[in-house]
Amino acid sequence: MAQVYEVKLAILGGGPAGYLAAVRAAQLGADVAIVERDQFGGVCLNRGCIPTKALLRTVELAALGGRGQEFGVTGQPSAVSWSAAHSRKSRVVKSLRLGVEHLLGKEQIHIFRGQGSIVNSARLAVETDEGTVTINCRNMLVATGSVPARPNIPGVPSAAVLTSDELLSLEEVPKRLAIIGGGVIGLEFAQMFNGLGTKVSIIEMAEQVLPQEDAEMAGEVLKSLKRQGMQVHLSSAVTEIITAETGTKVKFKTKDKDNQVEADYVLLATGRKPAVPTELVALGAATGAQGALVVNAQMATTIPGIYAAGDVTGGKLLAHKAYAEGRAAVENALGSSCGVNYQAVPSCVYIQPELATVGLNENEAAQQGREVKLGRFYFRNNGRALCLGERDGLVKVVADSRTHGILGAQIFGPQATELISELTLAVAMGIKAEVLADLVHPHPTLSEAVMEACADVVGRAIHKG
Repeated sequence: MAQVYEVKLAILGGGPAGYLAAVRAAQLGADVAIVERDQFGGVCLNRGCIPTKALLRTVELAALGGRGQEFGVTGQPSAVSWSAAHSRKSRVVKSLRLGVEHLLGKEQIHIFRGQGSIVNSARLAVETDEGTVTINCRNMLVATGSVPARPNIPGVPSAAVLTSDELLSLEEVPKRLAIIGGGVIGLEFAQMFNGLGTKVSIIEMAEQVLPQEDAEMAGEVLKSLKRQGMQVHLSSAVTEIITAETGTKVKFKTKDKDNQVEADYVLLATGRKPAVPTELVALGAATGAQGALVVNAQMATTIPGIYAAGDVTGGKLLAHKAYAEGRAAVENALGSSCGVNYQAVPSCVYIQPELATVGLNENEAAQQGREVKLGRFYFRNNGRALCLGERDGLVKVVADSRTHGILGAQIFGPQATELISELTLAVAMGIKAEVLADLVHPHPTLSEAVMEACADVVGRAIHKG
């Protein structure tokens, strides 16, 4: 006999949007059920954000060790053990996943492991190892995430052609890796394997790497990638992948010129697409760009009582965006009024040096007809950066030319992903450049570069040189 549960809120998906929403709803006093068919934490924790950053840290330390003589440290740097790095990555992932499960248990949330399907706006059916479970609910949150996008390229169905999920499972470091796609996923894996000694080739259709980011910053990233020894082919469309015993050839056209690279493996880093439950579409839920669920400002779908959050709603597929959407969705479902300020959602790329952005970039502001004043400050003029041996990169601030209100910012340089939060707050609160320029920053710190870039907006940077 099927078990039946009655709850106020049912959540389909235990990734960032789903698990955070479950905890927040429980904090608000709701009886909550959450369904996950795989592992809690979603792609981000188990196969994306966390494992890649753990491995990138290994590569970063190895690169720093290789620069020992520059800092007066003698002796040969240790080689990277891929198996040991993998073991550490797995420990980090397991620790965080257990932490998520502990949070759900502490809040007395009903946890169901199995394949969930939407019967209607007030009912979920879950196939578990113990049998079928029915969950009746007043409101539902769909947080089913995304899946890797597989482009329609001849030769893609091959054991040598991998997504980011499979590449993380390789037991040995490949000697040659071709990466199709120069976005965030592609560049982070390029950084990782280049640091491990792999010959990396990146093939990108757009005229710049990181096509969604500021062109000036993308240019700085490109120069850095090339200095590190990576091959980058821009304005290039892959036409065919040929796999043979001796390796794999990736054929592509660069401005109508035929070209090819050889590799042991090919990474498809062409993005991800929303994983929308088919039964939800059958019930009449509207979908939009890339098949993503259409939601309003309250994160409600077009079906009354059903909300959605995270990758399944499209846009930039970011875990912290999913957190914010999950929180907003359940607060609205439970009677509050909450939204997400998408203009103040930062984006981060964990290459070396790092890239972090928030708000409008220079081109986006121009497209909106905004008159802007730019402020720049280069890390080569920052004392802390020179002490760290990290002189590459800059902070760029985009401000309204009349009010000096900060509209956006881009940072390419050391610890950019940490530094961006100050500017995210500025964008969210409409803070003027003068405020951050006058705010006393500790010395010597990298954050002084943010202060100086804001001061440059109003023509009074001190150390710009």
